[in-house]
Formats: sequence, C-alpha cells, structure tokens
Amino acid sequence: MHNFKLLRDIDIQLSIDPAKPLTVIRAENASGKTSLHYAIIWGLYGMDALKNIASPRDIRFSSKAAPAGSPVLIEVVLDFQITDEAGTADYRLTRHVQETPQATGPVDRGREVVKLSKLTAAGDKELDQPESWLDQWLPKRLVDIFFTNGDDVQKFITGKQEARLRQEKVHLAIESLLGIRQLRTAVVDIEAVQRTLDRKAARDAGGKLERVTSELEKLELALKEIDDEYERLTVRLGNIEKNQSRKTRELESIRGIGELDAINQEIQGLEQDLASLEGYRRKNLATMTGLLRSEALSWTLACGPLTMALARLDKLTDLRKIPKTSTQILEDRLELGVCICGETLDPGSTHRDEVAKLLAEQQGRDPIADRLTDLRYRAKALRSVNQQDFTEAHAEALGDFAKLADSIRSKTTALQAAKERRALIDEERVRELTEELAELDRKKGDVNFKLGTLDTRRVTVQYDCDQKREEKRNAERNANISRDLAVRRDVGLDLLSLARAVQEQLEGPYVQRVSNRLDRMFKDIIGADNGDTTGVITSTSITSSFDIVVSSQHDNKLDPDFEVNGASQRALTLAFVWSLMEVAGTVAPRFIDTPLGMVSGTTKERMVEAITRPPAPDETPYQVVLLLTRSELAGVEHILDERAGAFNTLSSSQHYPLDLVYKWAEDEPHSRSCGCSHREQCKICARRQDNDLGLRFREESVV
Repeated sequence: MHNFKLLRDIDIQLSIDPAKPLTVIRAENASGKTSLHYAIIWGLYGMDALKNIASPRDIRFSSKAAPAGSPVLIEVVLDFQITDEAGTADYRLTRHVQETPQATGPVDRGREVVKLSKLTAAGDKELDQPESWLDQWLPKRLVDIFFTNGDDVQKFITGKQEARLRQEKVHLAIESLLGIRQLRTAVVDIEAVQRTLDRKAARDAGGKLERVTSELEKLELALKEIDDEYERLTVRLGNIEKNQSRKTRELESIRGIGELDAINQEIQGLEQDLASLEGYRRKNLATMTGLLRSEALSWTLACGPLTMALARLDKLTDLRKIPKTSTQILEDRLELGVCICGETLDPGSTHRDEVAKLLAEQQGRDPIADRLTDLRYRAKALRSVNQQDFTEAHAEALGDFAKLADSIRSKTTALQAAKERRALIDEERVRELTEELAELDRKKGDVNFKLGTLDTRRVTVQYDCDQKREEKRNAERNANISRDLAVRRDVGLDLLSLARAVQEQLEGPYVQRVSNRLDRMFKDIIGADNGDTTGVITSTSITSSFDIVVSSQHDNKLDPDFEVNGASQRALTLAFVWSLMEVAGTVAPRFIDTPLGMVSGTTKERMVEAITRPPAPDETPYQVVLLLTRSELAGVEHILDERAGAFNTLSSSQHYPLDLVYKWAEDEPHSRSCGCSHREQCKICARRQDNDLGLRFREESVV
C-alpha cells in the first residue's frame, strides 16, 4: 500500500503455509486496520466495490494531512498465486490513481489504472482485460464472502435490511460458489436449442407431429410459468410471515406494557379509590378534632383538680347543702295535692306541712347553691367518662389515620406508575401496527388463495402435458424424421437431462451439505451439543428459499435481529461463509476485520479455533487473515501461537504520546508496520500498556 489513507508505505506479508493458514495483523483503533481492509478490496475490484461504504464522490484515499492542490499517487500492489488445470502460476496486480485534495469539497480524482501481470522466469507477461480475468477467480459479487467487516459481519443473518435482501445475499453466494448460476444459464440455453431441434424434427415429420409439438411446447411453457409463479409466491409468503412475526413482536412489546383501555380503566379506578380515601381521611381528621373538643380530653388533662372538686361536692351533699331541690317541682306538687311518692297533700295534713316547709327552705338559699347543684349533676355525668376512654379513642383515630395515609401513598404510587405506562404506549404506532397486521393477513390470504389456485392449475396442466407427450411419442413412431436430425435431437435431450440432474443435485444435496456443515460448525462455536435438544438454539439450516433459519425448542423460529445475541450472529455468519467455501471447494483468502467484537470467553476461543483450524489433507486449503485489536487477542494467544504463520502490527503516529511510547522521526501523521507478533513490542509499536501485558521487547532496524 502506498499513500492509501495513513498507509504511506506498508508492506504486509501473509502466511502461505497450508499447515499454518492464519495471518494475524494486530492494530488498535485508528491505526489502519480498516484502511488496509479497504485498500485490498480497492486493489482487487476498484472503486465500484466500495459503493456500499460511501458515494464514490465522497470517498477519499489520500491522507487528510496531504496539502490542498498537491497531487498524491495512491497505489496498491497485490502478489498472489492461482492453481488451475495448467498448474500453479504467480501474478501481480497493480492499481493506482492520482488524487489532488482541494481546500473545500471532494478531491479531484483521476482515472484508475489497473495492470495484471503473470510472473514467469522469462519475465513478466502483462494480461489483457485484467478486470474480466479477475472476476473469474474472485467475482466482485462475492466481495462480502471474501472480505468481511466486523461491524457488518452478520449481514447474511441480520441487519437493517428486509429478509428478501438477506435471502438474495445468501442465494447469490450459494449460486456463485456452487456454480448453480452458470448451470441454470446452461440449462436455459440447452432448453432453447432443444426446442429449436424439436420444432425442426416436427416440421420434418409432417403436420400432425408439428402441431402436437407446438401444443406440448406451450403446455410446458405454461407449466414452467406456474412453477416460477409458485416459487415467487412461496418466497413472498415467507416474507409476509416474517414481517408479520416482526410486527406482532413489536405490537406485543407495546401491549406488554398493558392494553390502553385497561390502563385507562385502572387509572380511573385508582383515582376513585384516592377520592374515597381522601373522604375517609377528612372524616378521620374531624373525629380527631372532635376529640380535642370533648369532655373526655378535659377529664384526661384535668383529672386531679376535677377529682378534688367532686370530693368537695360529695361532702356538701353529705351536709345536705346540695343538691338543691327545684322549687317549681315543690310548688307543682302542692298545687296538685299529690306528692311524687303518691301520698296525698291535703291541706292541714302532716305531709303537706313537710313539703311546704321544704319549699320555704329552698326558696331561702343563695344562687351559689344552684350552681353547686348544677355542678354536681354535671359531675356525675363526667364521672362516667374516664381517661382511658380518650386514650383509646385517640389511639384508634391515629391508627386509622396512619392506615389511610399508607393506602393513599400506595394508591398514588400505583396511579403514577399507571400513568407512566400509559405514556409509553404510542397509540398511533399501535394503530399503525394493527392496520399493517390486518393488511398482511389480507395479503397472506391472497397469496394462499393464489397458491391453491396454482396447485389446481398445475395438476391440470401436468396431466395435459403427460397426455400430449404420449401423443407426441406415438406421432414420432409413425413419423419419418431424418436420422441426422433425430440424433441431434436425442443428444440435446440427453444433455438437457444431464444438466437438469446436476442442477437438482447442486440445489438439493449440495445446499443441504452446506446447511448441515453450517449447523455443526455453528454449534461447535457457541458450545452446543449437536445431539442436545434442551438449549435455546437447537438447530440452524438453509431453507429452500435460501434463508438462514435459527430454530429453538419445539421447532420455534428465532428472529436473528432480536432473539440471537451479537456473538452468535457473528458466529452464524462466519460458519455460513466457512461451510459454503468448504462444500464448494473454493480456494480463496478470507479477510476479516475485527471479527471478535462482542465475543468473549470460551465462545471467542471456540470461534478462533473453528476459523483457523488447518484443513485436513482431503479438505480444501484456505488462507485466513484476521485484523485484531489487543483486546480481541486477549484469551486466544495460545491458539494463535499454534495456528499463525505470519504476524504484522500496524501503528499510527497520532497515538504518541498518549498511547505510543516512542516518537517516530516524522511529524506528519501516518501508519507504519512492523513484524511484531501478538506477544511482542518494539520501538515502532510499543504502547504504554504492553509491559502490563507481559509483551517481550524486540529490536527493529528503523525507528
């Protein structure tokens, strides 16, 4: 790499040892990992392969430190080896372009120049049409298979794309690596030739065979159209069901908060309860206020003086000073002539004289006696109320108040929580999801109806085809077809049968082999027993519609976006890539930038173990390049010791002095490489935490 971003002059040697197929490139964030990754992609495929990353107009290859107006030559040189029927040969691919940074706006980029040479002992031989030549060996459409970015590693499984797009990615990868696409093209071509030969043979044989052949051709075309439409509708039905599942899950997550009507009813009930409790609290306060005004409180607070007063009133009673008899009662008795005891009070009688004498005594007493008498009667009433009466009533009232306060607090908290839950419910989204699910149900019903109609039509058309083929065979036996034409037609039929059989083999058993290998490898990485049926994930597979499916207990399908964790998503994609390339027998490098993010512990160990295992003698060889940070390296060093055949470390001058220990000679920001392994440091790459990591120091010739 020359002048690609901060990669001013970087030379990376990759391991080509089949027994140690792993190359480790260690680099911290902002040291050049991603730049190296994109540089290789650009070197192979040009600007077109980076369209998914950014608009070509916005992409800049030169360093941001390059001065405006000064042209910068960006160049990537790749040396590689290819083995084909002619043997093994070495090649060199060079791609360069000149950029002129501007003070503002995009850079001024010139035309890309690409050169491909075959390296021989006699000298380099430049090849024509290098882009087409490269596309035969590393097709541009498979860039996501050969070059994987850690942030997008699960793009075959999840991501911000519809299931249809993921299916297309999986389908494209399988078709391309297994050769299904080329075979389908061949089948279509042979079918076209065969139809032409059939028509010629029919014309040669006469009118009846020509008519039958034409009718059969129309029926077979109709049958193919039915099959194609059935497949299209089946894929559409699967997408509708997945969309339904996703929207249902979202709706249930909202409704999991609670139904809006139910929450409103709950809030209304709580508010009514609080109103009732407030009423009871006011009554309780009134009761306590009444207690503070009661004679019971007076007795409780003035018990001593009241007891003394009552004793003195009792003494006056004993002295007959009180109670004072009511004069009105005595006057009424004398007027009536009957005592309250029933005795007659006739004039001159002894009883009448006694009552008259008592009336005269009472009329002669002072008002104080009246007051004392009144006090005595009231004291008798007070004597029936004691201190315990107020204490018990007061304690009961306070207890009721405390219970009411607790209930009010509890109800207030519940009311607030209910209102917060109601606030979380997006009524508009619930309405939208409900309408969308209803529309999906309608579409699903339409698709199922169309599938049923196609099933019926297919049975009818298939029957007509069988009848017409039998009619054609009978006509051919009676027809006079030239021998040469008959032989050509029969050879065409044989070729078509062979091509179709191979196509069925690739689309059936071979895809199933990829599916089976994917399931085994994925379970190995996540630590699931292949015979286990008790885990969360019980199996993975590739469906007939080329979708990767993760299954759980009772064959429940898990949504990879929401029900499969990030580590498992990465493991699933890597298992798919490895399985597909193994079954396809494709010898190709696999570059993975930061593959171990969100992966830790034994899962990380098993993942590295799985993707770096040297192939057995009867397996397809491969080459894997991992771009890792120091944190990703932690815990898997022992595997890298055994598996890695080459190490490189990338460092950036911008990390001095905060992270890098040594200052480089140049001041302009750039990245440099050194040969340090994951267990080493030098004056180029040494970072402040390296001693804590126990890395040994090695000398480099240039600082």
